[in-house]
Amino acid sequence: NGMTKIGIIDVKGAFIQTEIEGPPLYIRCDKELTRLIVEVLPAIKKYVTSDGILYCRLLKALYGCVQASKLWFNKLTKFLRSQGYEHSPTDPCIMHKLMNGKIFLLVIYVDDILVLADETEIDRINQAFIKEYQWITMEIGETHSYLGMQIHLKKGYAIIDIEHFIDKLLADCGEANLREFTCPAAKDIFMVDDKSKPLAEAERKAFHTNVAKLLYLTKRARPDILTAIGFLCTRVIRATEQDKMKLRRVLGYLKRTKQKTLHLKIDDLQKLLAFCDAAFASHPDAKSQSGVAVFMGRALLF
Repeated sequence: NGMTKIGIIDVKGAFIQTEIEGPPLYIRCDKELTRLIVEVLPAIKKYVTSDGILYCRLLKALYGCVQASKLWFNKLTKFLRSQGYEHSPTDPCIMHKLMNGKIFLLVIYVDDILVLADETEIDRINQAFIKEYQWITMEIGETHSYLGMQIHLKKGYAIIDIEHFIDKLLADCGEANLREFTCPAAKDIFMVDDKSKPLAEAERKAFHTNVAKLLYLTKRARPDILTAIGFLCTRVIRATEQDKMKLRRVLGYLKRTKQKTLHLKIDDLQKLLAFCDAAFASHPDAKSQSGVAVFMGRALLF
């Protein structure tokens, strides 16, 4: 109720708008950077050392500093609290605001803020950001790209489409002739062949990277591959040819089903529904495998 538009705010130069805190922090500028600084600010020349080096004390949270992200987050959320938003008790990167029976949400990912609100609130928060940070961009509409997802806001529900992410993943894997599958895993998904040849280190690293990308995918919009990816996550350090074939099957399944989207619709806020099941002794060491899915209305929560 109240979330009729999507806005994405991008704060430009977020870290250099954030004051450094704590003990003094200094940086060493090499000769080339020092030369460029002096060209722009000739008065600095008197501080250059005999070997052409310049030492500076940081006043802003320069990108790359260990504390930069935390300092920016503190600055941003302090501002958002002044605008009436509160942290979610389960995720500090989600902030909400209740006003006149409507709920507005902000989702924070570093300096990209996803806004779910009505048109009036989006316009108001946009002007507040401009006043506070000056240099920002904001896109407003009912459909937006955010962190690899296409988010479509409909009346009463939302659609999460991640087809573009899958297309890029398949292209990066170089699997042009990949066989398609109707299921992401076979019955032997948990079986480990000790005689299977280990992957070469470069191939193992590629395997690790692709499994990590698929884990991101499954946690965002494709829970149907979670069981297979959950197992492959346990194999990234000692991946074998057998594991590679299991990964290829998941990719083949995604190639066939890349148009699948996740629909989030809450019919009844008072209804929490959970399904759970277990497979007995499904692992080689006789351990069982359990799974759970939790819904609120028709929205998959976990």
